[in-house]
Amino acid sequence: MRRWRVGRSTGVRTVVAVLALTAELGGVEAVAAAPAAPAAPAVEYGWPLVPAPGIARRFEEPPFRYGRGHRGADLVGAPGQAVVAARGGEVVFVGPVAGRGVVSVLHADGLRTTYEPVTATVAPGTRVLRGDPIGTLDPGHPGCPAAACLHWGVRRGSGSSSDYLDPLVLLRPRFVRLLPLP
Repeated sequence: MRRWRVGRSTGVRTVVAVLALTAELGGVEAVAAAPAAPAAPAVEYGWPLVPAPGIARRFEEPPFRYGRGHRGADLVGAPGQAVVAARGGEVVFVGPVAGRGVVSVLHADGLRTTYEPVTATVAPGTRVLRGDPIGTLDPGHPGCPAAACLHWGVRRGSGSSSDYLDPLVLLRPRFVRLLPLP
């Protein structure tokens, strides 16, 4: 029996592997050439700091809605470093929160990413693309082991009914494919 691993689709190789498995299981006597399946969609979100930063602190889901936790990821950066939109969308908030500059971007999939502490270079209503600069990283962030850390958060929904999610999950491919082990 053939073993399978999780991986990304590679077009023709995936079609051939699926056809080989089907034949191996006795489901096909003759195999005609099949068109290649489209490659898995690319990751839709990117790092908000370039190059890919170190992670100072990961997302920690609170035990209940208003419990203690860390609702985002702290990414190691440098003071004055450009902060970029992780995905295209509309800037929906720019301003101070608890004394720190915050920028929020609403994306077509309904998720809202937030970036802090940031000196904004965009205004509410601005449309941005993935990788567009939205501000510069301010120094200092409580608990940051470096001169500057970007707190990157993401949530689904709005107001008190919103759910905070782990932003690092956004950096993975959207769909999982099964491929044979070598």
